[in-house]
Amino acid sequence: MFKRVTIIGLGLIGGSLAIAIKKKKLAGEVVGVSRRKTTISRARTLGIVDSATLDLKKGVKDSDLIILTAPVLKIIDIAKKILPCLRKDAILTDAGSTKEVIVKRIEGFLPAGVSFLGSHPLAGSERSGLDHIDKDLFKGAHCILTRTGKTNKAALSKLKRFWGKLGMKVEVMSLKKHDKALSALSHLPHAASVALSNTCAKKDLRLAAGGFRDTTRIASGKPEVWRDIFITNRKNIAKDIVALKKELTKIEKALKRNNSAELLRLLKKAKNIRDGI
Repeated sequence: MFKRVTIIGLGLIGGSLAIAIKKKKLAGEVVGVSRRKTTISRARTLGIVDSATLDLKKGVKDSDLIILTAPVLKIIDIAKKILPCLRKDAILTDAGSTKEVIVKRIEGFLPAGVSFLGSHPLAGSERSGLDHIDKDLFKGAHCILTRTGKTNKAALSKLKRFWGKLGMKVEVMSLKKHDKALSALSHLPHAASVALSNTCAKKDLRLAAGGFRDTTRIASGKPEVWRDIFITNRKNIAKDIVALKKELTKIEKALKRNNSAELLRLLKKAKNIRDGI
């Protein structure tokens, strides 16, 4: 599909993307860019890229697809640096967990000829780094592409096919719809996981079993990454936290009133919702 693909950021998502693109033969050449020499060296050793560099400008030269897999706020900074170096028909995309801030800012300084679309592959885990890459990470997962009034239709079509060939179920939606949906389904759960982790006394952690481990697993994600996600989607997350507080208050009131019937109703409702996934 592409002659040369550059992936900026060789962590779990970037590394898994590189190896998946090579496996599916979607590019003639896969170039990796990282800010750490150790990461560059490891990527070469693992053979997940055809070449790797610390130099952003060198890494994006002559590439027809550039994918930014850095933390949310760094995506904008990197885009500013590389856009003047991109070929006129290049497609630029990202893998950030929030979209409105990223897309609006990058579209604001996008040069003529270069296409930018926000992508969000809904894959990954709390783990990070090349030691955890998975060539099948994207298989069967959803990928959201965001469309605006400035979106290039040809680029959108090509990216839909690209993510689809990686085995993903691709859906196109607006920036606002994406950030609202992901706030409830991804960002609020992380906030709740953080709050639950911070509620527990460290001295009791030796007793933690499946329930606590499962519910707090995502709190092990990189704090800097999640800080950026929270900041760039703060209004939606704040609203969802209010909704979560209301649900917790229902449980609290039922407990205080010793209302067994209400507790059972809430538990059954939650079970039906969770069982529907």
